[in-house]
Amino acid sequence: MENLETVENDNRNELVLEAQAEVYFRETRKWAKFLAIVGFIFMGLLALLALIIFVFSSSMESITPFPMSILGFIYLFVAVLYCIPIYYLFQFSNKARIALDSKNTQTLTESMMYLKSHYKFLGIFTIVMLALYPLLIIGAIIFGASQCF
Repeated sequence: MENLETVENDNRNELVLEAQAEVYFRETRKWAKFLAIVGFIFMGLLALLALIIFVFSSSMESITPFPMSILGFIYLFVAVLYCIPIYYLFQFSNKARIALDSKNTQTLTESMMYLKSHYKFLGIFTIVMLALYPLLIIGAIIFGASQCF
C-alpha cells in the first residue's frame, strides 16, 4: 500500500514541459550548440596562435623586452581552460536534443547537469578573475612606477 502512495505522489510531482517551454528549450539548445562550436573554433585559433608565438618567439625576443614564450604559454593555458566550459555547453546541447527527441526525462536531467556545470565554472572563473584584477592593476602600477626611475 505504501508503494502505491509513493507512485501516486511521484506522478503528481512529475515535471511536464508545456509545448511553449519545449519550443524555448529547443531554441536554447540550438544557440548553445552554435556558441559551443564557435567556442571550439576560437579555442583552436588561440592554440594555433600560441604555437605560432612559440615558433617565432626567438626572433621576436629582440623586438620586445617581454619573453614572448611566456605569452605563448598564457595563450595555451587560456585555450585549455576555455575548453572546459565549452565542452559542458556542447554536452548540454547534445543531451538536450536527445532528451527532447526521445522524451527521456533522465537524459533531460543529464543535459541540465551539464548546463549547471557550465554556469558553475563560469561563475567560479568570474570570481577568480574579479579577485585577480586588483592584484594585476596594483602590479602594473608598481611595474610602471619602477620603470620611471
